[in-house]
Amino acid sequence: MGRKSLAEKYYEQVKKSHEEESGTWLVLYDFREMKANTKFWTNMKRVEELVNGGSLIQYSAYTTDSKRGAITVHLLAEHYGADTVLYRAERIEIK
Repeated sequence: MGRKSLAEKYYEQVKKSHEEESGTWLVLYDFREMKANTKFWTNMKRVEELVNGGSLIQYSAYTTDSKRGAITVHLLAEHYGADTVLYRAERIEIK
């Protein structure tokens, strides 16, 4: 068995009890004056696999129905040097 990715390590550190809290989660991050490390993007893909979903809605915004996944992305972004903010969001359809 190979080594665990940083995404897997952070995901395992976050309490499973966070999964009980339903909602839509939004993580905003900004790599100020630097480019995101390619390993960051690799780990972001791994988070999507771990939570069975989630997506980038733009370059620096990630949304998911998994609070555990959102916290994992927040920790990853901070690890790679980004400023981060985590929100609980409600999607509103405008007709």
